[in-house]
Amino acid sequence: MLTYNRTFIRREDVFLLMSQESLILPSNQCIPGMWSTEQSVIITEHSNYYEQMTLVVKQIMESGPDAPKPSLPKRPKSKLDSLFTHAKRKKTFDPKELHDYLRFRCVDQCGINKQFIVEDMWNISGEITQEQFLEVLKRATRQIKRCEAQMLLFYIKFGTFLEQVKAWHENEYNKKTIQESWPVWLKTNAGYSDRHARRLRNLSMVLKDYPLFGLVGLPVSYFTTGKLKDITEMLSIPTYAEYWKQPLPTATNEMPQSQ
Repeated sequence: MLTYNRTFIRREDVFLLMSQESLILPSNQCIPGMWSTEQSVIITEHSNYYEQMTLVVKQIMESGPDAPKPSLPKRPKSKLDSLFTHAKRKKTFDPKELHDYLRFRCVDQCGINKQFIVEDMWNISGEITQEQFLEVLKRATRQIKRCEAQMLLFYIKFGTFLEQVKAWHENEYNKKTIQESWPVWLKTNAGYSDRHARRLRNLSMVLKDYPLFGLVGLPVSYFTTGKLKDITEMLSIPTYAEYWKQPLPTATNEMPQSQ
């Protein structure tokens, strides 16, 4: 079996190597001495790894294809990207900033009459057969997939609808009229994963009592990736909660009162 010599580089050698390679670093990390001990360890681990890997590759080239497979150095668990994560952090909003951010992203309410189409299309009250129920579900999922860039209203209502769908499935499953579990049944009939459906139900649970959120014109992913916690905090402040509890406008010239 081919072997290679383990080569270890001192921290000061790493700094020298960095300066020679002219690495482009954030302005507050251009001075080698500014690296923390933990960051220096990460750099050293990767320097050792690539030094060892270079030796192995050289041996492979010299030994030819008939030589046995060499033992490869173990890749470090740490990530070099972790040295620069601070540059990727997104700005966080305090409650007032978040309120203003969402308010300024409310779309023109000329499409607000679509809410009634949604309510009629997704009506599953009263006695309904399984075939009728599945037809309503298919129509709802087709519509929601066509309105990705439109008002949040559709997703809030769709989350409420999915809550009804889940309750209906649970009832039918208990009666043995449906054999598939909820995740399998939902994926088969609606094309949604249980995880995504749960996020939409949570979205509806948090926002359904605040009608004005229906006008927000941001992608639904903005609200299903951890932002609901910040919104809940914002809505705990009476002034902001009162604003978002305003009813949806009924005419195109009726604008919500700003706070």
